[in-house]
Amino acid sequence: MAEDLGTWPPEQATVLVEVLQQAGITPQAKRTREGIEVTVEDGDSDQAHATLVANMDTIARAARGSRAQSAERGARRPRGTAPRKPAGGGGGDERPLTAQRMSRFARPVAILVAALMLAAAPIPFPLRLLILAAAVIGIVWMLGREPDDDTDQR
Repeated sequence: MAEDLGTWPPEQATVLVEVLQQAGITPQAKRTREGIEVTVEDGDSDQAHATLVANMDTIARAARGSRAQSAERGARRPRGTAPRKPAGGGGGDERPLTAQRMSRFARPVAILVAALMLAAAPIPFPLRLLILAAAVIGIVWMLGREPDDDTDQR
């Protein structure tokens, strides 16, 4: 029976297989949709894990080096390898555009500006404090609540 060492990107899998072979271990590598699946025999699994941990920096550098080289060459990602959204809804690791993230703060900033303008008017001091306190409470409430359309995605 074989011990699974995980699925790796091609660059890292190449370095991992080389490191394991240098340690006297014969790994098996199989290409899958997710990447390269690397396995070793059960008898070699402890030594393979120790070798993997000892050479983790070298394996990680292989991925960084290939990204830097592809960026220098101006290489583009092939169309077929784009990450796909799950069918059940939104993905947790996608980042919204900056404008969409900043729109969350539009109303609180508007409340703050309006409160500061009202507090600058020639009104009694206790009323100024009341306006500013209400503005702070409103801003905290608006920033603290979850958006209605975003609650099912988290």
